[in-house]
Amino acid sequence: MHNIHVILTGGTIEKSYDPLTEKPEFRSQSIIPNYLKDVIKAYPFLTYETVSQIDSVHMDDAVRAKIVKVIQRTSISRIIIVHGTSTMADTARYLEQHLEDSDKTIILTGAMIPLKEFAMSDGGFNLGYAIGQVQCAAAGIYLAMNARLFGSEEVTKNTDIGRFEEQ
Repeated sequence: MHNIHVILTGGTIEKSYDPLTEKPEFRSQSIIPNYLKDVIKAYPFLTYETVSQIDSVHMDDAVRAKIVKVIQRTSISRIIIVHGTSTMADTARYLEQHLEDSDKTIILTGAMIPLKEFAMSDGGFNLGYAIGQVQCAAAGIYLAMNARLFGSEEVTKNTDIGRFEEQ
């Protein structure tokens, strides 16, 4: 088993439904660590670090630079970045440019539907798929969405059908 460092940045996967506003909103803390602890009790080699709790439409190069620093600082070579889907591909390309010659396996994942309180969320599946793929994939930067592993330069979000696909 490999150690895996999970970098938390927010995104739809982290939102919860607020019945007062009738909208999905962010919690004060990430739900991912407790969710994964409850779901995959037999996998104790996950560490977590929160960089932000934002919707990815607000993701900018300042936050991306913080992600790069976390990646460079950690000695763990298997990394999952939980990220919103709106700018996930942009962040992957940014990392590709700023982490040249990295020997780490980095996978960005998230969800179109919030993880908790929504029975049809793709979040749990995408997280599990990313955990499986980060242990097998060669060093590089990828997106794990819709049961597919995409290279950072070959992926786009198709908002018409709500899926990621090759460019």
